[in-house]
Amino acid sequence: MPIHYHINPELNLILFIGEGLVTGSDYFKTAEIASQDKLRKWGMVTIVDLLSAETDFELQDMRFAIEFTNSLSRKSLEPEQVIAITSSKAIKLISDSLKLLPSKVPIKLDLVETIDELISFLGITEQRQDFLIFYESCKNGK
Repeated sequence: MPIHYHINPELNLILFIGEGLVTGSDYFKTAEIASQDKLRKWGMVTIVDLLSAETDFELQDMRFAIEFTNSLSRKSLEPEQVIAITSSKAIKLISDSLKLLPSKVPIKLDLVETIDELISFLGITEQRQDFLIFYESCKNGK
């Protein structure tokens, strides 16, 4: 699978790391597997690292994301924060489009371009070293 996940309960984060060609279907399949992980709790911040990935998302992937978000409102759940690390203009366009499409609940999707920007966005500067150790171990497959 071109995308894998790691969970850090102490930081309340789930990190997806994509490498090579990553499709929307790949991401959603991995997210489903991660949702069954015993460490996974609702309300965690989802980080999707696409720095080493080439992405291939389609309109049906956007529809799936909107339907999933709408299903949360039927379950009385708030959407979780999703942050993608990418410099891809295509992902930026997808993100902007998702935010404009009609949905019962707004999608919480933000983009950052660097790890430093991510740490600042998350407000975890005091935990910077812990996060970097977690991130590097995930990137190295440990």
